Amino acid sequence: MRIAGKIKKTLIALVAAVTFSTTGLGIAGADLQAKAASEPSISAKAAIAVDADTGQILYDKNSTKPMAIASMTKMLSTYLVLQAIHQGKLKWDQKISVSKSVAKMSQNKDYANVPLLSTKTYSVRQLYNATEIYSANAAITALGDAVAGSPHKFVTLMRKTAKSWGITDATIINASGLTNKEVGNDIGYSDVATSEENMMSAQDVATVAQKLLSDYPEVLKTSSIAHAWFAKGTSSATKMDNRNYMLKGLVKHYSALPVDGLKTGTSEKAGNAFTGTVKFKNGNRIITVVMHAGAASTNGVERFSQTAQIMSYVYHNYTTTNIAKKATVKGVKAADVKDGKALTAKLVSNNATTKVYLPTGTDASAVTGKVSLDKKATTDGKLQAPIKSGKTVGTATLNLNKKAIKVVNGTTSSTLKVNVTPKQSIEKANIFVRLWRNIQSWFN
Repeated sequence: MRIAGKIKKTLIALVAAVTFSTTGLGIAGADLQAKAASEPSISAKAAIAVDADTGQILYDKNSTKPMAIASMTKMLSTYLVLQAIHQGKLKWDQKISVSKSVAKMSQNKDYANVPLLSTKTYSVRQLYNATEIYSANAAITALGDAVAGSPHKFVTLMRKTAKSWGITDATIINASGLTNKEVGNDIGYSDVATSEENMMSAQDVATVAQKLLSDYPEVLKTSSIAHAWFAKGTSSATKMDNRNYMLKGLVKHYSALPVDGLKTGTSEKAGNAFTGTVKFKNGNRIITVVMHAGAASTNGVERFSQTAQIMSYVYHNYTTTNIAKKATVKGVKAADVKDGKALTAKLVSNNATTKVYLPTGTDASAVTGKVSLDKKATTDGKLQAPIKSGKTVGTATLNLNKKAIKVVNGTTSSTLKVNVTPKQSIEKANIFVRLWRNIQSWFN
């Protein structure tokens, strides 16, 4: 995130008005007491809400068009930092140095930063906290260098990771979300326009957020911290106030919406953007993304009001049903079996539990499935015996009211699916039974 000097005064005044947050805003308190009758009307150029577990799309506005994402970029960068820590390539207490280029970037007060010196070292934990709480651009750049060896190698890793998730229409040129010019010559690219910056669609951003929460949910322990200090007691001491104003104690916190993450973004091209996440009292966690919810020259709070509207809408307009492991899915027909003692096999879910959101008032029977068998498990389109129950033999695409249930997964055509397995193991018939069947088929 970059914040121009003229905006800072507005934000300081806004933070000073924190007492206004619990009484004057009230949108979530009111909206969570009375059901929203229709989809929220928001001004953001793009927005999306998805279930954090399955990625099922619950609200969608222009979610497939790539747009500037500014510091929301840091979710992908954070994923790779946490991945390196889990793989043992980095340690929390490991001291790392910063390059002169990164140190120079950190001194620019027009951007979100904590001051770093090339003559000193900083722990991975210090830089990580500065990234998650304060959106410090130089801090995440330094961490990227520690992970990959250089800014450009880290960008290569970011691109490769995004592509592995199905994200193919993104523009990624740095770890922080600044423009190519703003990061400086040594960190930027000489063959990329100076005004270029990272871009993704709202679906892409939601995919990144879902992967981050799924693989490294511990990120919420840090992203939910409202205030902290960086290098307290040193010349680099910086009081860090979280830029996610929906956190408890900040000006756009709503008691009915216990938001605990995830990442803001601000730039001239991106405007004010925000990826939020909340765990409702019913146990469901959703992810929301709003993009360009107001110009960067404004105080930026509109993105949080619009996020609250979307979260409230989802809470009031959906219920959930679960498809348990070994449960039958309506509409999933028995599969023909080749060379088995039985000639057909009932198919059931082979997933632990699959959650499906239903519009309020919709019966669970509206969820149906259509099976596609895995070619490796079949011969001539039939399941090839023997097959043990518990072995996945295909997938069932889930439909709601005869329409495919859309999910985010880096593409615009992904649908919610469950793996299927025979309800009972399929034993192979003996050679005499198989021979007799072949003889019968000749006459038929």
